[in-house]
Order: sequence, then structure tokens, then C-alpha cells
Amino acid sequence: MRIVDPAAIHRLQKAVATAKQAAHQAKLDNCDVGDIDEALEALDLELAKPTPNKNTLTLYLNSVARSLIAAPSAREARDEIDKALRSSGLPATWEQ
Repeated sequence: MRIVDPAAIHRLQKAVATAKQAAHQAKLDNCDVGDIDEALEALDLELAKPTPNKNTLTLYLNSVARSLIAAPSAREARDEIDKALRSSGLPATWEQ
């Protein structure tokens, strides 16, 4: 399944950028930040495609949001990911 709505892609890209900033400002273990960076890199690559895969985006965005739960200062980033997922028609399952 693919996303072609440019506005949805923009919202998701913005959420990725916010998450990247939050991960580096939060007090997280270096291993956690490294894992988050890997997921964000995969998201950047997927979002750069003409038609990003919804399943890939859903998997990685929920994973990043879940990883950011450990950092209370990253709440805004988690909320932005959640909003971007939902407004793009993707499931936000990170809180489960």
C-alpha cells in the first residue's frame, strides 16, 4: 500500500524531523538514540520515494514514538508523530 498525498508526506517528514531533534535533546541511552536514528534514516529514505510504502512508514514511525516514551521531554515529538500518522490514515499503535 502506498501514500501519494503530498500533504501527508509533508506532515510525516515534519514529524520525522521533530523526532530526530527530540531524540538528540532527550536524556536517552546512546544505544537508544542510535536505534532511533536508524529508524529515522529508514523513514527519510522511504519518504523520499515517489510513493512511500504505508506499512514501512507505520512500522518505523510507531517504533520511534514508542522509543521516545522513555523521554518525557519528547512528548511533543510523540504527539506530532501520532497526529501525522492519524491524519495520513495510518494506524497509531505506539501506545499499545
